[in-house]
Formats: sequence, C-alpha cells, structure tokens
Amino acid sequence: MRNEYLAKVLYSNKLVTEAQIQENWCKINTDHDLGQVLCEAGILDSKMYTRVLDYVKTLEAKVVEVPEVQSVAPAAVEKKEVPPPAMVQPTIKSTPSSQKPVVPQSVIPKAPATPKIEVDTFSLEGNNPFGEVVPSSVQVEVIEGLESTSMSPVALMGNASEFADEASADLETNALPDRFAVATGEGSVVSPESVNPETPLSGVLAYARNYNATDIYLQPGFLMLMRQAGKQHYVSDKPVENDHLDRWLAEAAKGFADGYEPCVGKDFSKTLALPGVGRARLTVTWEDAAPALAIRLIPTEAVSLDKFYLPPFCLDFLALQSGLVFIAGPSGSGRSTMLTTMGETVAANRHIFLQTIEKPIERLLQNPKGIVIQKEVGLHTHTSVAAIQEAISDGADVILFDHMDSIDELWLLLQAANAGVLVFAVSSGNNILGMMTRLLEGAPESHRSALCFALADQMKGVLVQHLIPVVQGQGQILAFESMKVTSTIANLIRKGELTQIPAAMSAAKNQGQSLDDSLQSLVESGYINGVEAWQRASDPRRFSAYRPEMHGKGV
Repeated sequence: MRNEYLAKVLYSNKLVTEAQIQENWCKINTDHDLGQVLCEAGILDSKMYTRVLDYVKTLEAKVVEVPEVQSVAPAAVEKKEVPPPAMVQPTIKSTPSSQKPVVPQSVIPKAPATPKIEVDTFSLEGNNPFGEVVPSSVQVEVIEGLESTSMSPVALMGNASEFADEASADLETNALPDRFAVATGEGSVVSPESVNPETPLSGVLAYARNYNATDIYLQPGFLMLMRQAGKQHYVSDKPVENDHLDRWLAEAAKGFADGYEPCVGKDFSKTLALPGVGRARLTVTWEDAAPALAIRLIPTEAVSLDKFYLPPFCLDFLALQSGLVFIAGPSGSGRSTMLTTMGETVAANRHIFLQTIEKPIERLLQNPKGIVIQKEVGLHTHTSVAAIQEAISDGADVILFDHMDSIDELWLLLQAANAGVLVFAVSSGNNILGMMTRLLEGAPESHRSALCFALADQMKGVLVQHLIPVVQGQGQILAFESMKVTSTIANLIRKGELTQIPAAMSAAKNQGQSLDDSLQSLVESGYINGVEAWQRASDPRRFSAYRPEMHGKGV
C-alpha cells in the first residue's frame, strides 16, 4: 500500500514520469520501497523523498484496512499478478449501484466509529508546469488511472459520499480549467483625455491604445509609466498606491480565460481581455504584499507582411510545404507579431489547417481558406510537448509555436517538420550564431551529432529581428539578421561548424543578411540614429564613428 501511495504522490506532483515508475516497479522489495529505488537510480532527490514519505505516512494514518470478505465462490476468482501503476486514464468511473455485488450482512465486519482525521495540505513548490502549487487534503486519491488498476482499494474513514466528494474536488484541481473561451475584447470604451491612479484599468488600456503605447508599467510608489515608440513616458502626476494596484488586479482577473484568481506573493503572466479595449499580456511580480503590473498591449488587427520590409529571400519561407523556420530576437522585438503575421499570410494564400501552440494565446488569428485552432499551454493542453504531438496526430499543415524553451520541444518540432508540417517557431537569441549555439548546447553531448543532422535536414531558415526607435520618435522599425539554409550552410550545420555560418552568409548575398548590414542600411536611409546601430551591432567597430563620446568631442 505504501508503494501505491508513493507512486500516486510522486506522479501527481510531476516528480517522476509514468515510464520511470513502470521501469523501476519490479525492483521494489521488503527492504526498498519505490522512493528508495528511485533515489538509488538517481531519479528522485533524497530530501524530496523524505518530504513525500512523511506525507504518505500521514495518509496511512487515515486508512483503515478492510478485512477480507469471504467470497461465496472463491474458485471463480482468478488471482492475477499486480502490475505497476498505470496513470493514463482520464476519468474516475464509479460502478452503478445496480451492478454492486450483494454481500450477506453476516459476513460484513463491524468497525467502531472513528472520527475523521484532518491531514495538512501537501504541496511541493515548483513542480507544476503552469506556475501553480496544487493543494489537496487527500491529493493521492485524484491520480488518474490508478482507480482502474488491480491494486488494492483504499478505504478512507468516512462514508462513501464524503470520499466521492473529495475525489471529485481534487480531480478538478488537477484538471485543466473548465473555461476554454478566449475573449476578443471587442466593443468600445471611450479613451479618457488623461489618466491617473483612480482611472479604471479599462480606461488606462484605452488611453494607451489611443496614443499607440506598447507597454504600461504600474508600480507602488511610482508614477504611471507607458512606453511609446521605444521610449518611456510618465502619464500621471500622482504616484500609484497599493490599493490602486489591488483594484486594477481585481479588474484584470475578470478578463482571464481560465478564471485564475491572483494570490498574494505568487508571480504570474497571463493574457487578459476586457470588453472594448482588446487583449493584453499582464505580468505580475510581488514584493512582499505589493504587486507590480507590467502590461503589454496586443495588436487588435493583423499587420501586413509588407510593412516589415523583410529581405526578399525571406518571402520564400511562406511558399514552403514543410520544414522548420525560426524567428528569434530579444524580448519585446515583436517576434510573436511576426510569427502570427507569417501564419496568417500563408493561410490567406492556400487552404491549410493552421494550429498554434502559445504560452499564452495573444492575438486571435484568421484563416479565411481553412481551419485555425489556437491552443494555450495550461488552458487547453497540459504541456507544450503534448500539444505538438496532438498537432501532428491531428494532421496540421502549419504549426505556429510560441515560445520554444526546451530540447524536447525542439525534437518534436523537427519531427513535425519531417512529417510534412511547415513549422514557424519563436526562439531566443540576438543573432543566428548565438541562437544555433544555444540550441546545440541544450542537447546532451551524446545527442548533438544527431541534432545537427536533423537541423541540417529540416531547418529552412532563421530570422532574427531587433526593434529600433525611428528618429524623432516617429515609431519603430525592424533590423534583421536572416539566412536561408542553403546546401553549404546545411553542410556546416551537419558538421557542427557553426562559427563558419556568418562567413557563408556573407558569401551568399542573395540568401543571407547580417545584422550589421541591415543596421547600416537603416542608418544610411535616415531611419535610425547611428548610436542605435552602434549599440546593437555584432561588430561595434563598424559604427565606432557614432559612439556617444565621439559626438561629445565634436566628431
């Protein structure tokens, strides 16, 4: 019974996988329980095992062993070997009352009434992929699949209805949210002429959109701050106080698609939609009991691809039938906007089944000639890995993936590309060499050669973008480092000779563009200041004439 409890708790808190439990179940003996076996295998931390074991012991205190009931026909019962726990069944199925076996009252043992024992909540911080700590008074009872195995039943003190209520409540805690509708934020809210800490959040958002602001920063003790054309501006005369932040946060919570309720001290990032002001991404960080709010406004309408002024060869990515295209750049450079614009441009020109995997969903997309499905990790699917597998099995023609964080996600995206899917994925990196190096370093050394071959075969292009303020505050413009994976570059990737890629890009002028060339073009065209180019250049010496100290000397 202890091993069954350990399996349930470890799996439900995502400390081990089902495969790891299955693999090590046969190693359990009288001297080593499941937790000890996993510790010896290097899968489970010994300190975490101690915490889990203490919790399991509290559960065992609640359990009463039900004496074995003599069956009327023991010969008809076939004894089977108990398999390791399976954890894949999605629901708990109860036996209809009409199918319950009739047991003579004379053989049912009578146990003295025992008061119900309350067990403290067991929660392991950091083991939930969606940023939540899963509390439950009897958490192990909700692990999916264990109820339908041949393991011994667990009898909790109290009547059957109490147990059913507890199991049902805990199942809802671990399940995905019931609310799946993603609001558009359509409607109309008149923008106020000015804003202050007393202005409702919807008014603050409307004001920001009216003046083309991209970000809003609200912190206790500071004036309200907005970012416009890459520069920050104060928009109020009075500082923000804690009660203003609490009120704004409560209003924002009404726009969460999953019904999430903010909790003091728990940082989070979510997309919200308030009627009349569109959608926005809210990031909340706590300092003691005071929240700080950072809000990024999401465009309400699609941006035409020709407004990005992409290098001509990048348009070839849209005609691909399969393959993997990366979109990278620093945070806040418009990668998600570029991702969705490319997806919608493909959808506007051919009949496709488009599926997005986002963390979280930002702008709601249009697909006039086919089907579009947008999935948010934590709202519509448990993990991004599961979402990729679902997209492949569903037969998606195009996958938009925002944002790639792990090597497991990369392998599956390459698998999707190999299966005939066109994949656009957002990644991190300020230049192509840095992004490629990070991808390979994220893989175990024994698998890097295989990853190089897979990237060489399936990667079709990379687009790294930087969003730069235009002179005189006239907006922002993109500078690009981009390349099309030619046979020469594919061979370099296959050999792992990444440092040779910039030279290969320079040699193929019509198939690649360096960031410094893009910056130089923008400076010569008068779009950006030379200082901006010098600050972002891969080789700052090329723009040394624009260094600020040189300007101070009259150069």
